[in-house]
Amino acid sequence: MSKPGWLAPETFSMACAALPLVSIDLFLVSPGEAGPELLLGWRNNRPAQGWWFTPGGRIRKNEPIGQAMERVAIEEVGLAPEILREARLLGAWDHFYPDSAFDPSVSTHYVNLAYLVQVSRDVAGSLALASGQAAQHSAWRWFSLQKVLDEPAVHENVRGVVRRILASSGT
Repeated sequence: MSKPGWLAPETFSMACAALPLVSIDLFLVSPGEAGPELLLGWRNNRPAQGWWFTPGGRIRKNEPIGQAMERVAIEEVGLAPEILREARLLGAWDHFYPDSAFDPSVSTHYVNLAYLVQVSRDVAGSLALASGQAAQHSAWRWFSLQKVLDEPAVHENVRGVVRRILASSGT
């Protein structure tokens, strides 16, 4: 193991085959010209490879949820931890995928905790978005919440949470 909470690919594949994983997704929403916008990245890796998806990641062994949120926010989008103080849990969802990070023939089941994080336009413009081959996402884009529902390349797991955001905001 190179990092705390990381497993060798073979061990991780066995865990995916036997257990659900717990993950966090950050729904970063910022005011836009045509209404609220959501930050999505184009997924490089399995599962959900080739879809627009939120920044997120699994919670590592012995890592409290708050620390996991901070780690994901810093590593994936360069978001300062203090912005997360106002994060609101939207709910928990099951995410089922036919593949896993290291094995296309092993399915993955995530129990996903989705958090809404409101960010100002200034903060949105200053994010240090990780991208490229080594990162989870190769590109980033802000989508209007309605566009998320209409865009076929946005993963259904993201659209489901956005429906909840829109229903709770009355828009």
